[in-house]
Amino acid sequence: MTDSKSPYAPLRNSLFLAIWIAAMASNVGTWVQSVGEKWLMAEITRSPLLMSLIETGSTLPMLILSMAGGAIADIVDRRRLLLLTQGWMLLAATAMAVLSAMHLVTPLLLISMSLLLGVGAALNAPAWQASVPDLVAKDQIASAVALNSAGFNVSRAVGPALGGLVVGWLGPTWSFTLNAISFVGVLAVLKGWKRKPTTTDLPAERFTAAMKVGLRYTRHRKALQIILLRSGGFVFFGGPIFSLLPTLAIHHLHLSSSAFGLLLGCSGAGAVSATLALPSLRQRISPNQLLALATTLFACGLLLLSVVVHALPVALILLVCGAGWLTVLSTCNTGIQLSVPSWVRARALGVYITTWGGAMAGGAAFWGWVGEHRGIHTAYAAAGLGMLVMLAATARLKIQALHEPMDLSPHRLQPHAPESIHPGEGPILTVLEYLVPEDRQAAFQEAMQGVRRIRIRDGAVRWSLFRDLARPEPGSLRFVESFLSSSWGEHLRQHHRATVEDRAVFRAAYALGSEPKPRISHLVAAWEDRGSILDRILE
Repeated sequence: MTDSKSPYAPLRNSLFLAIWIAAMASNVGTWVQSVGEKWLMAEITRSPLLMSLIETGSTLPMLILSMAGGAIADIVDRRRLLLLTQGWMLLAATAMAVLSAMHLVTPLLLISMSLLLGVGAALNAPAWQASVPDLVAKDQIASAVALNSAGFNVSRAVGPALGGLVVGWLGPTWSFTLNAISFVGVLAVLKGWKRKPTTTDLPAERFTAAMKVGLRYTRHRKALQIILLRSGGFVFFGGPIFSLLPTLAIHHLHLSSSAFGLLLGCSGAGAVSATLALPSLRQRISPNQLLALATTLFACGLLLLSVVVHALPVALILLVCGAGWLTVLSTCNTGIQLSVPSWVRARALGVYITTWGGAMAGGAAFWGWVGEHRGIHTAYAAAGLGMLVMLAATARLKIQALHEPMDLSPHRLQPHAPESIHPGEGPILTVLEYLVPEDRQAAFQEAMQGVRRIRIRDGAVRWSLFRDLARPEPGSLRFVESFLSSSWGEHLRQHHRATVEDRAVFRAAYALGSEPKPRISHLVAAWEDRGSILDRILE
């Protein structure tokens, strides 16, 4: 194995190493605070619903803001965005520590402060994950992602145990203080990062347009939808293992804060063990089989939690479930990275995190309500059964990118641009004329459905395919494809978004015609009030 392909090669990059260490320390601080806020809530109230709403408060922003965070990360300097979000979380954690020290914390205030921290995390996550290619060489990206996952799970194992000790010895206020301090290291490293600016001849993409394109891409990318469905279902049914754990530990097992921290640490230790075992497991079974196995083990863990009454079996169950949680979500995250091209990666990750956060927040509230009215053991049993049903219902939906490599490298073929046109001019109507032998009509129309999905996914406002009623020559049919772009600049961006895989779809359609390539025309709207034209088209 060459040095560049070693799993630890990215750590030889001083910038990546500094960010990796700072991020791991910050994640430890986050887990320390998580123990503190849950323990403080348990001291204030015995309500399982209010306890679960702590989880909802921290994850609900993922549902609302991660997509926006992904769009922002794709169109602005990611380093500056990360500085802003990390600074926001530092201020929120500091405010939490001050309020706790002044004994002003109420359940509503605790949930609200958790929500503010969640806002920062939701805007931070897509930019953070999408920044990996900016830090390391292309052939080290996979290793860098794996190291980030390993670092997160080391902090997940250490943080809760440390949090339990901090809360037990010093009180919850110090858990919030340590979390605030942990953000300082990340800010210092980001401040020293001299990121190379991205250069392009295209005009800057607007936020609203970037959001729409990201959502449109998700709507027309089936491979992405499968990952969102499977990961969202898993998180919804698996979430109560964490959101209801404080109630189980404190009010049913009667554990101390230190013991509760160790329980949380067990799930992190299971995740770390999975990180070490996954490379070997992936050589023996396919990723989709591994996904099914991990989901099954997690569901069994939920079912067992509904009947156990002692701390040691709970700790062992959390070890297994921690490994299953890491396996499922890292597999889905890898699938996302392999299923989308670089231009939309942060937005795709934003949609993924939004789905994850929505499922976590909704699941925490729902299973908290079940625990409040039917008991937490009933909630665990119902969640375990629901996960098994979900697995059976989605068994046929394979994550394509995990077993069929996709060539998503850019294949940029620029159209000829008249010197007189400005990037902001539009709308632009693109017309392509095809001459197709009559006996290939059905195959051509089917192939054009693939073309349609790509055009709309990459930003076309409207797409149509027409057949000429007149026959240009015996045995041939004339088809006209047309699609609308909001401006010439947006049309150019659509060309930049095309991948090698997309070009194969286009060539397959072109090959069914009588001519090597269709005849292409670009038309710009002739009305003076062009914005209203597009508005009417979109109505």
